[in-house]
Amino acid sequence: MRNLFFSLIALCSLTTFGQEASYSFDKKLTYKINVPDEYSSIFTTKEPIYFINYLSKNALLGTAEGFESYTGGGNFNRESFFINNNRFFDVYSNSLENTLSIKAPYYYEGIPEESLKPYTDNLFGQFESIKNLNSSTTINGFACNEYEMTSKNTVETTKSTLCIDEKSKLDNVSFLFPKAKLKGLLIRLDAGDFNGITLEKTAEANAKVTFDEKKEIESFTKKLADKKKEYEANNNFAVDSVYADSAIAADYYTPDNRYDDPINSYYSYQTSENNNVNTLFNNIALLNYSLVYNDSDYDGKPDYDRNTALKVAESSTKQLVKQFKKSKLATKEEIDELNKIFKKYFDDAKKFKLEANPNYGNNTTIEDAAAAVAANSLADYYDTYESTYKTTDTNIIDLAIDNPDVSDFLKVAPEHCKNLNNSIPTFSDKNLKKDLHNYVGQVCDLYIYNSGSVGLVETINSMRKSALDIINKYDKISKDDKEKLTTFLNSLD
Repeated sequence: MRNLFFSLIALCSLTTFGQEASYSFDKKLTYKINVPDEYSSIFTTKEPIYFINYLSKNALLGTAEGFESYTGGGNFNRESFFINNNRFFDVYSNSLENTLSIKAPYYYEGIPEESLKPYTDNLFGQFESIKNLNSSTTINGFACNEYEMTSKNTVETTKSTLCIDEKSKLDNVSFLFPKAKLKGLLIRLDAGDFNGITLEKTAEANAKVTFDEKKEIESFTKKLADKKKEYEANNNFAVDSVYADSAIAADYYTPDNRYDDPINSYYSYQTSENNNVNTLFNNIALLNYSLVYNDSDYDGKPDYDRNTALKVAESSTKQLVKQFKKSKLATKEEIDELNKIFKKYFDDAKKFKLEANPNYGNNTTIEDAAAAVAANSLADYYDTYESTYKTTDTNIIDLAIDNPDVSDFLKVAPEHCKNLNNSIPTFSDKNLKKDLHNYVGQVCDLYIYNSGSVGLVETINSMRKSALDIINKYDKISKDDKEKLTTFLNSLD
């Protein structure tokens, strides 16, 4: 369960979402993570750590809270996971734009095959079986039934105990454990070698995000191709272009053309200048998506005949729009605009034909990607240098040395890289500490470049920007700050 523990603590806290989005989450579930004694040295304080679920009817967004002592504050990229249609995505959340993007892949020799995919089908290990223990208990006031789940990771097969409130109207179990074929509210997950996670409270939420799955898969495969070629070029390996062509590789993961369906890409119809119109459209379109693409048996195919589902969706939409008018949730002008948008939306949806993708899971598709790369020079896959480092944003410090997934590579880095967060001195100039932290940290990242988690150009640009900022302000900082800066740099091994 070591992997489970680190998969939980690797999630950094999300900030509040504010703008209109494709996915709306109205419930927040807060689980306490009980940290095993053997891992307590990682944390500099004893503050509680929470595993958070933002829940809607068709998706789940997961993150964590209480990680300031582990991450070194709010300066690092904020990570989460997103579950939709039984696909588990490791994502970054952009709190300014309310968007999710698939976490950039790593690449190094021997990396597990699962890590080379843009999504997985599990969060807590590969599901094998579920067994009803025919026992019940009450935890934090929540009554629940106990089940034993058997799962497998790359190292071992493990048994965990799930306690589920199957009478609850809230259902995150079907998202977190889709192959268990259970529904309800997860009260506790006991992973055996530590107490797992325990539900402390539920609350209302108003979190909204957008996520363009097709675009993000293409971006992921392109980044993976770039990192793989760069890694292999630097290690004198032949270029293996399995994921080289992003469009072809993304095609490999897409079972059909559903991403082109207006019912799926409904957010493209939210073009009104009136926020209320966009909000009301989004609320109905989400229901339509859930109906048309409902997949209760998880076979990847919609449960209902498309034409029938569209008729029901269109009829329900008309009734809901009438209710908006009757309840005065929208003005007459807004209702008229809504009706026009929905007319085009349904007209386009009726014309759309859902067709299977013949390249889905087809190795020939990957071979085509390899052939496309073989016809080009390796240099063709690298961008011409552009001087952009002076515009690099160094306010958010994102260092590979802080990533627990590649901690083994710290042995090839200087000693000061292992505890950099706590060794940077405090200066009277409020920005000097940040600039110094980023500069030294980016140098540390270069030492672990072969971990596959370091973007070479991005690292150099960020390092140059911080170095320039320090040089430009050096004559203006106090004598005491100059002495601290010089002493610290001279102390580095």
